[in-house]
Amino acid sequence: MNTQAALQQLLQVANDSMSVSCHAVPTWHIPGFYFDMAGHQAAKRLMEEDAQAACTTALAFRHTGRAEYADKALELIDGWAAINKVLTGDDGPLVSAYLGTGLIQAAGLIQGYSGWRKENQDQFIAWMTGVCLPEWDRIPLRNNWWSWSLYAQLSLFRLMGDQARFAEEVSNLKEHIDSSLETSGLIPEETTRGSNAVWYHYFSLAPLTAAIKLVADTTGEDLFHWTSPGGKSIKKALDTFFYYADGRIAEWPYGDDQKFPAPLASDTWPLDLYEAMSRIYSDPEYERFVSPYRPITGDKNINSGYYQSYAWIFPELQFTYR
Repeated sequence: MNTQAALQQLLQVANDSMSVSCHAVPTWHIPGFYFDMAGHQAAKRLMEEDAQAACTTALAFRHTGRAEYADKALELIDGWAAINKVLTGDDGPLVSAYLGTGLIQAAGLIQGYSGWRKENQDQFIAWMTGVCLPEWDRIPLRNNWWSWSLYAQLSLFRLMGDQARFAEEVSNLKEHIDSSLETSGLIPEETTRGSNAVWYHYFSLAPLTAAIKLVADTTGEDLFHWTSPGGKSIKKALDTFFYYADGRIAEWPYGDDQKFPAPLASDTWPLDLYEAMSRIYSDPEYERFVSPYRPITGDKNINSGYYQSYAWIFPELQFTYR
């Protein structure tokens, strides 16, 4: 691995982000993607640029100690917390989870920074718990939506230091792994998604694995090597998905013409996921898969050019904080 190359790539994105101004709106309405694609993408873009800027500048601060990076992350975090009051739309719960975790990550990275005043930290927590959390918590679906909800809630409760609610979501995470996966490693809820089935497998495994790392970092419990009461494991799911992602998409048994990045690049899925997992498992096959594309930055939304979600952005650097 070349951590220095990854850091230089991060600093380039962070430096470009120093000119970003907050795009928060009082009412953030995100229509369903499959019903109003243009409206969905326009609404999502309001936080996409801000989450990318906040997360990368906060990570740059963590690696360099330079206050200007922390100040930019704070500007964006505080902006959303002060301005946004309402979250609406069919895709509001999901989008606010997979983008909002970028702001939570940023907040965690600068939590000890002296420039973040307590009243602003309290305001951020109040916004997250009052506006976002209720939407995440009442998501009825148990597919990738619930995977993102669990990751977002665990991220928030870890930031808050709320051990009781964190422990409750760990129990929910274990139940979700047990109920959402097959013993084969496939995800039944996502196999029915037509040509997007492979994508949705990635989009569920990314937050699940990021949530599991949060658990390990917070309590020391290792769910990466855990087998559920029903015989399910995240490693089996990763290996099964990897089989197809590693040049065998044509063998996918649930629908032809699966959408998959071609060619793979440092900013395409599922390289971000397997870069992170190569650190967890030291699996030589994962290492072979990701090594030609390093440094891996994270999955970019091809419609906007910003990071799609916040499970594994600059995954290598998430293991090498100062």
